[in-house]
Amino acid sequence: MNNIESIREDFPTLKDWTYLDNAFVGLMPKQVREGYMEWIDEWYNFRITKNTILNCWLEKSTILRNMISNLIGVQSSEIAFTMCTGSGLNIVINGIDWKKGDNVIFTEWEHNPLVTNTTRKNGVESRVLKASGNRFELSNLEKMIDDKTRLVQISQVCYTNGFRFNLKDVAQIVHEHGAKLLVDATQAVGAIQVDYKKDDVDYVSVAPYKYLMGPAGLAFLYVNNQSVNELTPDRVGWKNQLYEGDNPEESITEGKAEKFEYGTINFQGVYALIKSIEYLNKIGIENVENQIINVNKYLYEKLEYLGKKVWTPIENESPIISFIQENPENLAKKLQNMKIKVTGRRAHGGHMRVSVHFYNTIDDIDLLIKNL
Repeated sequence: MNNIESIREDFPTLKDWTYLDNAFVGLMPKQVREGYMEWIDEWYNFRITKNTILNCWLEKSTILRNMISNLIGVQSSEIAFTMCTGSGLNIVINGIDWKKGDNVIFTEWEHNPLVTNTTRKNGVESRVLKASGNRFELSNLEKMIDDKTRLVQISQVCYTNGFRFNLKDVAQIVHEHGAKLLVDATQAVGAIQVDYKKDDVDYVSVAPYKYLMGPAGLAFLYVNNQSVNELTPDRVGWKNQLYEGDNPEESITEGKAEKFEYGTINFQGVYALIKSIEYLNKIGIENVENQIINVNKYLYEKLEYLGKKVWTPIENESPIISFIQENPENLAKKLQNMKIKVTGRRAHGGHMRVSVHFYNTIDDIDLLIKNL
Protein backbone atom coordinates (compact mmCIF):
# COMPACT_ATOMS: atom_id res chain seq x y z
CA MET A 1 0.00 0.00 0.00
CA ASN A 2 1.73 3.15 -1.25
CA ASN A 3 0.37 5.61 1.32
CA ILE A 4 0.90 3.40 4.37
CA GLU A 5 2.94 5.99 6.30
CA SER A 6 0.30 8.70 5.99
CA ILE A 7 -2.38 6.16 6.94
CA ARG A 8 -0.46 5.20 10.08
CA GLU A 9 -0.47 8.83 11.17
CA ASP A 10 -4.25 8.55 11.57
CA PHE A 11 -3.69 6.02 14.38
CA PRO A 12 -1.89 7.73 17.29
CA THR A 13 -1.52 4.37 19.06
CA LEU A 14 0.92 3.18 16.38
CA LYS A 15 3.51 5.69 17.54
CA ASP A 16 4.06 3.53 20.61
CA TRP A 17 2.56 0.13 19.81
CA THR A 18 3.04 -2.64 17.28
CA TYR A 19 -0.63 -3.54 17.19
CA LEU A 20 -1.45 -7.00 15.82
CA ASP A 21 -4.67 -7.83 17.69
CA ASN A 22 -7.56 -6.57 15.57
CA ALA A 23 -9.48 -9.84 15.97
CA PHE A 24 -9.80 -8.86 19.62
CA VAL A 25 -10.37 -5.09 19.43
CA GLY A 26 -9.59 -2.90 16.44
CA LEU A 27 -7.68 0.35 16.72
CA MET A 28 -9.57 3.61 16.28
CA PRO A 29 -8.34 6.20 13.77
CA LYS A 30 -8.70 9.86 14.69
CA GLN A 31 -11.54 10.23 12.16
CA VAL A 32 -13.73 7.83 14.17
CA ARG A 33 -13.01 9.78 17.33
CA GLU A 34 -14.24 12.87 15.47
CA GLY A 35 -17.53 11.05 14.82
CA TYR A 36 -18.03 10.55 18.55
CA MET A 37 -17.24 14.19 19.22
CA GLU A 38 -19.67 15.36 16.52
CA TRP A 39 -22.52 13.56 18.29
CA ILE A 40 -21.50 14.90 21.70
CA ASP A 41 -21.21 18.47 20.41
CA GLU A 42 -24.60 18.32 18.68
CA TRP A 43 -26.33 17.24 21.87
CA TYR A 44 -24.22 19.32 24.25
CA ASN A 45 -24.83 22.52 22.22
CA PHE A 46 -28.28 21.40 21.04
CA ARG A 47 -27.23 22.01 17.45
CA ILE A 48 -30.13 20.41 15.54
CA THR A 49 -31.15 20.56 11.89
CA LYS A 50 -34.51 18.77 12.22
CA ASN A 51 -37.58 19.43 14.34
CA THR A 52 -36.25 17.17 17.13
CA ILE A 53 -32.82 15.90 18.03
CA LEU A 54 -34.18 12.35 17.74
CA ASN A 55 -34.98 13.06 14.08
CA CYS A 56 -31.36 14.15 13.58
CA TRP A 57 -30.16 10.87 15.06
CA LEU A 58 -32.61 8.80 13.03
CA GLU A 59 -31.53 10.56 9.85
CA LYS A 60 -27.91 9.63 10.61
CA SER A 61 -28.95 6.02 11.23
CA THR A 62 -30.61 5.95 7.80
CA ILE A 63 -27.37 7.21 6.23
CA LEU A 64 -25.42 4.52 8.06
CA ARG A 65 -27.92 1.81 7.06
CA ASN A 66 -27.32 2.71 3.41
CA MET A 67 -23.55 2.71 3.87
CA ILE A 68 -23.58 -0.73 5.50
CA SER A 69 -25.80 -2.19 2.78
CA ASN A 70 -23.40 -0.91 0.10
CA LEU A 71 -20.41 -2.29 1.98
CA ILE A 72 -21.79 -5.83 2.28
CA GLY A 73 -23.78 -6.04 -0.98
CA VAL A 74 -27.36 -6.03 0.28
CA GLN A 75 -30.38 -3.69 0.45
CA SER A 76 -30.77 -1.11 3.21
CA SER A 77 -34.20 -2.55 4.08
CA GLU A 78 -32.40 -5.75 5.09
CA ILE A 79 -30.29 -4.13 7.83
CA ALA A 80 -31.25 -3.93 11.51
CA PHE A 81 -29.16 -2.27 14.20
CA THR A 82 -28.44 -4.37 17.28
CA MET A 83 -26.22 -4.22 20.36
CA CYS A 84 -23.61 -6.91 19.60
CA THR A 85 -22.99 -10.01 17.49
CA GLY A 86 -24.79 -12.25 19.96
CA SER A 87 -27.80 -9.95 19.94
CA GLY A 88 -28.20 -10.43 16.20
CA LEU A 89 -27.76 -14.20 16.45
CA ASN A 90 -30.40 -14.39 19.18
CA ILE A 91 -32.87 -12.30 17.19
CA VAL A 92 -32.76 -14.99 14.52
CA ILE A 93 -32.87 -17.94 16.93
CA ASN A 94 -35.67 -16.47 19.04
CA GLY A 95 -37.68 -15.40 15.99
CA ILE A 96 -38.02 -18.84 14.40
CA ASP A 97 -41.18 -20.90 14.94
CA TRP A 98 -39.44 -24.03 16.20
CA LYS A 99 -41.00 -27.48 16.19
CA LYS A 100 -40.00 -30.41 18.36
CA GLY A 101 -37.69 -32.63 16.35
CA ASP A 102 -36.04 -29.73 14.54
CA ASN A 103 -32.27 -29.60 14.63
CA VAL A 104 -29.58 -26.98 14.26
CA ILE A 105 -25.93 -27.32 13.26
CA PHE A 106 -23.00 -25.15 14.32
CA THR A 107 -19.23 -25.51 14.16
CA GLU A 108 -17.34 -26.35 17.33
CA TRP A 109 -15.36 -23.10 17.12
CA GLU A 110 -18.32 -20.73 17.27
CA HIS A 111 -17.86 -17.80 19.63
CA ASN A 112 -21.64 -17.88 20.32
CA PRO A 113 -22.65 -21.57 20.04
CA LEU A 114 -26.14 -22.35 18.81
CA VAL A 115 -27.33 -23.79 22.11
CA THR A 116 -29.75 -21.38 23.79
CA ASN A 117 -32.68 -21.36 26.19
CA THR A 118 -34.94 -21.03 23.15
CA THR A 119 -33.62 -24.13 21.38
CA ARG A 120 -33.62 -26.17 24.58
CA LYS A 121 -37.11 -25.06 25.55
CA ASN A 122 -38.45 -26.09 22.14
CA GLY A 123 -36.77 -29.48 22.07
CA VAL A 124 -34.40 -28.56 19.25
CA GLU A 125 -31.43 -30.88 18.78
CA SER A 126 -28.04 -29.18 18.55
CA ARG A 127 -25.48 -30.85 16.30
CA VAL A 128 -21.82 -29.84 16.42
CA LEU A 129 -19.75 -29.89 13.24
CA LYS A 130 -16.27 -30.96 14.35
CA ALA A 131 -13.10 -29.65 12.77
CA SER A 132 -10.88 -31.90 10.68
CA GLY A 133 -7.45 -30.76 11.77
CA ASN A 134 -7.36 -27.02 11.16
CA ARG A 135 -10.46 -26.73 8.95
CA PHE A 136 -14.08 -27.71 8.46
CA GLU A 137 -14.90 -30.05 5.58
CA LEU A 138 -18.16 -29.48 3.72
CA SER A 139 -18.41 -33.23 3.15
CA ASN A 140 -18.88 -33.62 6.92
CA LEU A 141 -21.64 -30.99 6.88
CA GLU A 142 -23.37 -32.91 4.09
CA LYS A 143 -23.33 -36.06 6.22
CA MET A 144 -24.76 -34.26 9.25
CA ILE A 145 -27.51 -32.12 7.70
CA ASP A 146 -30.98 -33.50 6.97
CA ASP A 147 -34.47 -32.27 6.12
CA LYS A 148 -35.19 -31.59 9.82
CA THR A 149 -32.34 -29.08 9.98
CA ARG A 150 -33.76 -25.56 10.32
CA LEU A 151 -30.64 -23.49 10.84
CA VAL A 152 -26.89 -23.80 10.25
CA GLN A 153 -24.56 -21.36 11.99
CA ILE A 154 -20.95 -20.73 10.97
CA SER A 155 -18.38 -17.98 11.28
CA GLN A 156 -17.21 -16.64 7.94
CA VAL A 157 -13.74 -16.30 9.49
CA CYS A 158 -13.23 -18.41 12.62
CA TYR A 159 -11.96 -16.35 15.53
CA THR A 160 -9.69 -19.18 16.69
CA ASN A 161 -7.39 -19.84 13.73
CA GLY A 162 -8.83 -17.75 10.90
CA PHE A 163 -10.29 -20.63 8.89
CA ARG A 164 -12.37 -19.00 6.16
CA PHE A 165 -15.50 -20.60 4.73
CA ASN A 166 -16.67 -20.33 1.14
CA LEU A 167 -20.14 -19.06 2.02
CA LYS A 168 -21.70 -19.76 -1.36
CA ASP A 169 -20.76 -23.44 -1.16
CA VAL A 170 -22.13 -23.71 2.38
CA ALA A 171 -25.35 -21.91 1.43
CA GLN A 172 -25.95 -24.32 -1.43
CA ILE A 173 -25.77 -27.35 0.88
CA VAL A 174 -27.93 -25.68 3.53
CA HIS A 175 -30.63 -24.56 1.09
CA GLU A 176 -30.83 -27.98 -0.59
CA HIS A 177 -32.31 -29.20 2.71
CA GLY A 178 -34.64 -26.23 3.16
CA ALA A 179 -32.61 -24.79 6.04
CA LYS A 180 -31.30 -21.25 6.58
CA LEU A 181 -27.69 -20.10 6.91
CA LEU A 182 -26.73 -17.84 9.83
CA VAL A 183 -23.26 -16.27 9.66
CA ASP A 184 -21.14 -14.57 12.31
CA ALA A 185 -19.05 -12.20 10.17
CA THR A 186 -17.48 -10.07 12.88
CA GLN A 187 -13.99 -11.30 11.92
CA ALA A 188 -14.61 -10.64 8.22
CA VAL A 189 -16.40 -7.36 7.53
CA GLY A 190 -13.90 -4.52 7.33
CA ALA A 191 -11.01 -6.86 6.57
CA ILE A 192 -12.10 -8.62 3.38
CA GLN A 193 -14.49 -7.93 0.52
CA VAL A 194 -17.93 -9.45 1.11
CA ASP A 195 -21.13 -9.74 -0.91
CA TYR A 196 -23.83 -11.54 1.04
CA LYS A 197 -26.47 -11.30 -1.68
CA LYS A 198 -24.10 -12.95 -4.13
CA ASP A 199 -23.22 -15.62 -1.55
CA ASP A 200 -26.94 -16.32 -0.98
CA VAL A 201 -26.69 -16.02 2.81
CA ASP A 202 -29.86 -15.67 4.87
CA TYR A 203 -28.65 -13.96 8.05
CA VAL A 204 -25.40 -12.20 8.99
CA SER A 205 -24.53 -10.68 12.38
CA VAL A 206 -21.61 -8.25 12.73
CA ALA A 207 -20.03 -6.24 15.56
CA PRO A 208 -17.97 -3.33 14.19
CA TYR A 209 -15.42 -2.81 16.98
CA LYS A 210 -12.85 -5.10 15.38
CA TYR A 211 -11.90 -4.72 11.71
CA LEU A 212 -14.50 -2.03 11.07
CA MET A 213 -12.75 0.07 13.74
CA GLY A 214 -16.15 1.21 14.94
CA PRO A 215 -18.04 1.40 18.23
CA ALA A 216 -18.78 -1.12 20.93
CA GLY A 217 -22.44 -1.41 21.86
CA LEU A 218 -23.67 -0.98 18.29
CA ALA A 219 -23.83 -3.85 15.81
CA PHE A 220 -25.94 -4.84 12.82
CA LEU A 221 -27.89 -7.80 11.50
CA TYR A 222 -28.57 -8.62 7.86
CA VAL A 223 -31.84 -10.47 7.23
CA ASN A 224 -32.54 -11.14 3.55
CA ASN A 225 -35.89 -9.98 2.16
CA GLN A 226 -37.17 -13.54 1.82
CA SER A 227 -36.69 -14.13 5.55
CA VAL A 228 -37.76 -10.81 7.09
CA ASN A 229 -41.42 -11.68 7.51
CA GLU A 230 -40.65 -15.26 8.56
CA LEU A 231 -39.02 -14.07 11.78
CA THR A 232 -40.98 -12.70 14.75
CA PRO A 233 -39.26 -9.94 16.76
CA ASP A 234 -38.31 -11.34 20.16
CA ARG A 235 -39.06 -8.02 21.92
CA VAL A 236 -41.08 -4.90 21.23
CA GLY A 237 -40.77 -1.20 22.02
CA TRP A 238 -41.49 2.20 20.56
CA LYS A 239 -39.91 1.35 17.21
CA ASN A 240 -41.92 -1.81 16.56
CA GLN A 241 -44.81 -1.73 19.02
CA LEU A 242 -47.93 -3.72 18.22
CA TYR A 243 -50.42 -1.43 19.97
CA GLU A 244 -52.70 0.22 17.40
CA GLY A 245 -53.59 3.32 19.41
CA ASP A 246 -52.07 6.77 19.05
CA ASN A 247 -48.27 6.65 19.25
CA PRO A 248 -45.79 9.55 19.10
CA GLU A 249 -43.56 7.66 16.63
CA GLU A 250 -44.43 5.47 13.68
CA SER A 251 -43.87 1.75 14.23
CA ILE A 252 -42.31 -0.67 11.77
CA THR A 253 -43.92 -4.06 12.16
CA GLU A 254 -43.35 -5.85 8.84
CA GLY A 255 -41.45 -5.69 5.57
CA LYS A 256 -38.10 -4.38 6.81
CA ALA A 257 -35.36 -5.72 9.04
CA GLU A 258 -35.76 -2.52 11.03
CA LYS A 259 -38.72 -4.20 12.73
CA PHE A 260 -36.18 -5.99 14.95
CA GLU A 261 -35.07 -2.63 16.41
CA TYR A 262 -37.36 -2.26 19.40
CA GLY A 263 -35.98 0.92 20.97
CA THR A 264 -33.32 3.59 21.12
CA ILE A 265 -30.01 2.45 19.64
CA ASN A 266 -26.44 3.59 20.28
CA PHE A 267 -26.69 6.80 18.24
CA GLN A 268 -23.24 7.95 19.33
CA GLY A 269 -21.94 4.75 17.75
CA VAL A 270 -23.88 5.55 14.59
CA TYR A 271 -21.94 8.79 14.13
CA ALA A 272 -18.65 6.96 14.78
CA LEU A 273 -19.36 4.07 12.41
CA ILE A 274 -20.27 6.46 9.59
CA LYS A 275 -16.77 7.92 9.90
CA SER A 276 -15.22 4.47 9.99
CA ILE A 277 -16.92 3.28 6.80
CA GLU A 278 -16.12 6.59 5.09
CA TYR A 279 -12.49 5.97 6.01
CA LEU A 280 -12.48 2.40 4.69
CA ASN A 281 -14.25 3.45 1.49
CA LYS A 282 -11.60 6.11 0.91
CA ILE A 283 -8.85 3.50 1.15
CA GLY A 284 -10.86 0.91 -0.77
CA ILE A 285 -11.84 -2.41 0.80
CA GLU A 286 -9.99 -4.25 -1.99
CA ASN A 287 -6.78 -2.43 -0.96
CA VAL A 288 -7.47 -3.25 2.69
CA GLU A 289 -7.83 -6.95 1.88
CA ASN A 290 -4.73 -7.02 -0.34
CA GLN A 291 -2.57 -5.41 2.34
CA ILE A 292 -3.79 -7.84 5.00
CA ILE A 293 -3.25 -10.90 2.82
CA ASN A 294 0.21 -9.81 1.66
CA VAL A 295 1.42 -9.08 5.19
CA ASN A 296 -0.01 -12.39 6.40
CA LYS A 297 1.74 -14.35 3.64
CA TYR A 298 5.01 -12.89 4.88
CA LEU A 299 4.07 -13.73 8.49
CA TYR A 300 3.22 -17.31 7.53
CA GLU A 301 6.61 -17.80 5.86
CA LYS A 302 8.48 -16.35 8.83
CA LEU A 303 6.61 -18.52 11.33
CA GLU A 304 7.40 -21.64 9.33
CA TYR A 305 11.05 -20.58 9.12
CA LEU A 306 11.07 -20.33 12.92
CA GLY A 307 9.72 -23.88 13.08
CA LYS A 308 6.35 -22.86 14.47
CA LYS A 309 3.36 -25.13 13.79
CA VAL A 310 0.98 -22.78 12.01
CA TRP A 311 -2.63 -23.66 12.86
CA THR A 312 -4.18 -21.58 10.07
CA PRO A 313 -4.65 -23.39 6.71
CA ILE A 314 -1.94 -22.30 4.31
CA GLU A 315 -4.37 -21.58 1.46
CA ASN A 316 -6.62 -19.38 3.63
CA GLU A 317 -6.63 -15.73 2.64
CA SER A 318 -7.65 -14.70 6.11
CA PRO A 319 -7.01 -11.72 8.41
CA ILE A 320 -6.11 -14.12 11.25
CA ILE A 321 -3.07 -16.37 11.59
CA SER A 322 -2.66 -18.63 14.63
CA PHE A 323 0.21 -20.89 15.61
CA ILE A 324 0.69 -23.47 18.35
CA GLN A 325 2.64 -22.08 21.28
CA GLU A 326 3.68 -23.32 24.70
CA ASN A 327 2.67 -20.97 27.52
CA PRO A 328 0.94 -18.59 25.09
CA GLU A 329 -0.54 -16.31 27.75
CA ASN A 330 2.85 -15.70 29.34
CA LEU A 331 4.42 -14.94 25.99
CA ALA A 332 1.57 -12.59 25.04
CA LYS A 333 2.07 -10.75 28.34
CA LYS A 334 5.81 -10.40 27.74
CA LEU A 335 5.15 -9.07 24.24
CA GLN A 336 2.57 -6.65 25.60
CA ASN A 337 5.16 -5.31 28.04
CA MET A 338 7.26 -4.58 24.95
CA LYS A 339 4.23 -2.86 23.36
CA ILE A 340 3.63 -5.66 20.85
CA LYS A 341 -0.05 -6.68 21.07
CA VAL A 342 -1.26 -10.16 20.09
CA THR A 343 -3.56 -12.71 21.76
CA GLY A 344 -2.33 -15.80 23.60
CA ARG A 345 -4.83 -18.50 24.57
CA ARG A 346 -4.58 -21.82 26.41
CA ALA A 347 -7.46 -23.24 24.36
CA HIS A 348 -6.87 -25.87 21.66
CA GLY A 349 -3.57 -26.94 23.14
CA GLY A 350 -2.23 -23.41 23.45
CA HIS A 351 -1.93 -20.95 20.60
CA MET A 352 -1.00 -17.41 19.65
CA ARG A 353 -3.29 -15.39 17.37
CA VAL A 354 -1.98 -12.59 15.17
CA SER A 355 -4.54 -10.42 13.41
CA VAL A 356 -3.18 -7.65 11.21
CA HIS A 357 -5.00 -4.77 9.54
CA PHE A 358 -4.27 -2.54 6.56
CA TYR A 359 -2.00 -0.25 8.57
CA ASN A 360 0.38 -3.09 9.51
CA THR A 361 3.66 -3.50 7.67
CA ILE A 362 6.45 -6.00 7.10
CA ASP A 363 8.43 -4.12 9.75
CA ASP A 364 5.70 -4.93 12.29
CA ILE A 365 6.01 -8.61 11.46
CA ASP A 366 9.81 -8.54 11.64
CA LEU A 367 9.61 -6.99 15.14
CA LEU A 368 7.17 -9.69 16.26
CA ILE A 369 9.28 -12.52 14.82
CA LYS A 370 12.43 -11.09 16.40
CA ASN A 371 10.81 -11.23 19.83
CA LEU A 372 9.21 -14.67 19.55
